[in-house]
Amino acid sequence: MSDEKQVSQKHKVYTQLRDEIVFGRLLPGEHIKEAWWAQKFECSRGPIREAFNQLERQGFLQLTPNQGAVVMKTSSEDVKDYYGLLKLLEGKAVEWATPFLTSDDIEKLAEINKAMKKIPRDDKRFIELWIPLNREFHSLFRLKCGNNKMDWIIEDVRMRMTRYRYTSLVVTAIDEYLQDHDRIIKAVRKGDGLEAGKAMATHICRAEDVLMEFFARFPVP
Repeated sequence: MSDEKQVSQKHKVYTQLRDEIVFGRLLPGEHIKEAWWAQKFECSRGPIREAFNQLERQGFLQLTPNQGAVVMKTSSEDVKDYYGLLKLLEGKAVEWATPFLTSDDIEKLAEINKAMKKIPRDDKRFIELWIPLNREFHSLFRLKCGNNKMDWIIEDVRMRMTRYRYTSLVVTAIDEYLQDHDRIIKAVRKGDGLEAGKAMATHICRAEDVLMEFFARFPVP
């Protein structure tokens, strides 16, 4: 198998397995077999193993030598801890970045949010289309805030929360998220870093509230 074909196969396995977990078709604690997925996709175990490793890094799976993979259980305590960090870090990133943002930067933020609004809610690729745009919106502040460590620290926290953020897109009010982005952009246009930072913190809190409500309604076994 060529390197390009193996990467494509790995992406297919990763995407389908991730969605199976996110949408509850694979339950917390359930064992995942490499051999079954290799047979399903008619490929070697190499792409399967690579997809498993990526899913483990993102908190979807736990890999144990000689025992295979297990779907990670979702902890509401973990969610609260991670969102608590994000609220502080991303709020400060926006506050610090605001004085450095150019008119082009601000227009880019507006264009990203406009593109997010155009994604059809019934599109099967909704998550695939939403995630990179949302990441681009948030990361611009981290890259412009004047602190070179902020980007990788926030990215590390967000990577560990990937599963939870996917879940929030499944159960959440997308319109409110987009309105939060609009409020952040409005404050940035005024050059009010403090207000923009508070708007981002409110945005993060909203995402946390959505997930905590989800966990309250559908407790993880």
